[in-house]
Amino acid sequence: MVRWQGIDFTVDGREPATAEEYYRIGLHCWNGTTHRDAAAFFLAPAADAGHGAAVELLGHIDFTQGRYASAVPRLRQCTDSPRAAHYLATLHHQGCPQAGIARSLDEAARWYRIAADRGEPEAMLALGELYLERLLPLSRSPAAHALEHFLAAAGRNHPYGQYRAAEVYRTLFQDVERASALYRACVDNPLTRRHALGSMMVLQSEAHLRESAAARTAALHQQRRDAVNPAHHRGDFY
Repeated sequence: MVRWQGIDFTVDGREPATAEEYYRIGLHCWNGTTHRDAAAFFLAPAADAGHGAAVELLGHIDFTQGRYASAVPRLRQCTDSPRAAHYLATLHHQGCPQAGIARSLDEAARWYRIAADRGEPEAMLALGELYLERLLPLSRSPAAHALEHFLAAAGRNHPYGQYRAAEVYRTLFQDVERASALYRACVDNPLTRRHALGSMMVLQSEAHLRESAAARTAALHQQRRDAVNPAHHRGDFY
């Protein structure tokens, strides 16, 4: 057994013997609520033995707890992790003197692209915003670049990706139908309520859906008026 703060941890009643077993105990602690502080204690020997998932999770823990100086070397070892690449992009985007990282949008964009290529929707959103603000080189309109990345995030069922793509369609392309489909997807997405901006996205999306429904109804009524009372007859009744 291995003892942490007076608590014994075992694997099937015996002391963990391999990096994988230490990693599994650390992962269990991190994913739980009772012994979360023990996670790093068990992950460290696994990481020191070269266990890639343990290195990545330790980097994640250090990053989320603000220990950036220790997080960065671990994150840089995780060449296949979209989460690690996104964290490194964020640190370059904002700058992090604690970790010896100067602010650089070029370096941030490089890491965002790596993370996005590996499927990280938050990186896709960040790239979209940078393009929309004209902070990256453009080969098309900023809106076209941004929409590409917002749609990529939406394609991974990210609620904010759905919302931002809808906003771009509505405001910059005046494409009400595509905007409405994405607003509806955002409202219906179970992940929306759990997002930090969930309440805002639902309220705004529902408002735009009501507005587009009212516009469609008004257009149908006008078509009916034009059909039953053609314009060249209307003067007969005045």
